Amino acid sequence: MSASVADIMCREVITVGPLESVARAEGLMRAHRIGGLPVLEDGRLVGIITSRDVRASHPNRLVTDAMTRNPVVVSPQLSLWEAKEVLEKNRIERLPVVEGGRLVGIVTKAALYAELGKYWDALTGLSKSEYLLERARCFLLQGREIAVLFFDLDDFGRVNKLYGHAVGDEVIRQTGGLLQALMPPEAGLCRYGGDEFAAVLGATLDQARELGLRAVARVEEAEWPLGIRISLSVGIVGGRRAAARPDGNWRFGVKELLNLASLACTRAKRQKSRIAVADTLQLVRG
Repeated sequence: MSASVADIMCREVITVGPLESVARAEGLMRAHRIGGLPVLEDGRLVGIITSRDVRASHPNRLVTDAMTRNPVVVSPQLSLWEAKEVLEKNRIERLPVVEGGRLVGIVTKAALYAELGKYWDALTGLSKSEYLLERARCFLLQGREIAVLFFDLDDFGRVNKLYGHAVGDEVIRQTGGLLQALMPPEAGLCRYGGDEFAAVLGATLDQARELGLRAVARVEEAEWPLGIRISLSVGIVGGRRAAARPDGNWRFGVKELLNLASLACTRAKRQKSRIAVADTLQLVRG
């Protein structure tokens, strides 16, 4: 499973009733140092009141007059990245978590961003591999064909040895930026580790091959620190992986694709062909 809302939500939720006073809601927020309260009536979520609502209302008014009705809610199974999209789309700071019609928790923007920070690579600003798995899951749930690309800089150890790790880090950072600029908006690109990058696309194998060729050309054309020359090898694999695994274990299937793409990349290096495509028939039987 991907990291989900259930992993980080606060389960001990402070709530307030709709017929309680705004002053009571303000007191609860101040006492517990929180910025908002779900509003429950007979155990059912009927609204949410925030510190902004409190400031805009008289303390003697009722919560029902100040709260936001029909708040945006999420399920505990929602992935962290999907929850982030919901927060940003609705421009809100907290999400009540509901399961079976009952409030089971709340997740705040601060907690969500702190957790997602663990999946980010500080040098390149790209995500780590967990995000690629999440994007692959989304594509598969939509019934879309996916393709995986594995990128590896050629002879990168030479750069560190001849020019130092500071220059090597700059090459990696610049490579991440070049690859990001080539990616379609929905693609999931990550720094896989060291000088390796990987991406998943909701695209056909031919479209992935075209993107791989552009990446190779872009890296070779780029201007690099100290005028050194940098080249890239790419391994590609594609196919409807969800249909190929009857057990429905999408995560294992995507990791299999990543492994096959990395092996294809190794073959491209060995053959000095810059790009290699894994055997699709082999994938389906695997």
